[in-house]
Amino acid sequence: MKKPDTQNIFRKLSVGLLSAGILSYSLLPSEGMKYLWKRRSRRKWKDGRAEKRLFLTFDDGPSREYTGQLLDLLKQYGILATFFVVEEFAGKNPEMIERMKEEGHLVGIHSVRHENALYRGRRFIRRDLEQSVASMKEMGCNIRYYRPPWGHLNLWTLYYCKRRNLKLTFWDVMAHDWSAKETAETIEKKLLKRVFPGAVICLHDGRGEAGAPGRTIEALRSALPILIGRGYSFGRMDVYEW
Repeated sequence: MKKPDTQNIFRKLSVGLLSAGILSYSLLPSEGMKYLWKRRSRRKWKDGRAEKRLFLTFDDGPSREYTGQLLDLLKQYGILATFFVVEEFAGKNPEMIERMKEEGHLVGIHSVRHENALYRGRRFIRRDLEQSVASMKEMGCNIRYYRPPWGHLNLWTLYYCKRRNLKLTFWDVMAHDWSAKETAETIEKKLLKRVFPGAVICLHDGRGEAGAPGRTIEALRSALPILIGRGYSFGRMDVYEW
């Protein structure tokens, strides 16, 4: 009978344990933070401690084609929002950043090039945050808020956010508005069905499937007057009850 190759078995077991450790190290902070965020938001709502206010936030921009249209719509209703911008796109559209500031919106960061931080190391996380903050500072934005792409982060993200005094910002409501499967009508229906007092809404003014931000804007044209009619007001993330 052939003897078992204990050295090979031990090596495979070690690789498996290491892989599981890396996976846990990466996934647990992301999923744990998002779970706690949503649980806290819904508890405030159910306990009656949340004002009838919504927080519109937009990711992945600014877009030369769509962000201006969105700003026009928000201005029409006197709504202030928070934009989590990709540094690369902000550098190509500085006039949009200037308009956001002039019209009273809050600007946060959403990475340099919208890269997933889930399995990235210390150097990548530090460089991504520092470059994003520095670039936006040159555009006159004092950055205090950070939303990681896809909500993915790891322990290094938590460490450098704390060092830079950045507030991690997630969401309570999404409408999958980046998807080609969604229409303006389905986005509107999801928003109207899913919102609740104190909810942070995550939508997109850039990237996504072809034409996706345009469908988001169209959905908001219909949804905003309905939400206002239901008694909701809107605020920036710097007035959010943390």
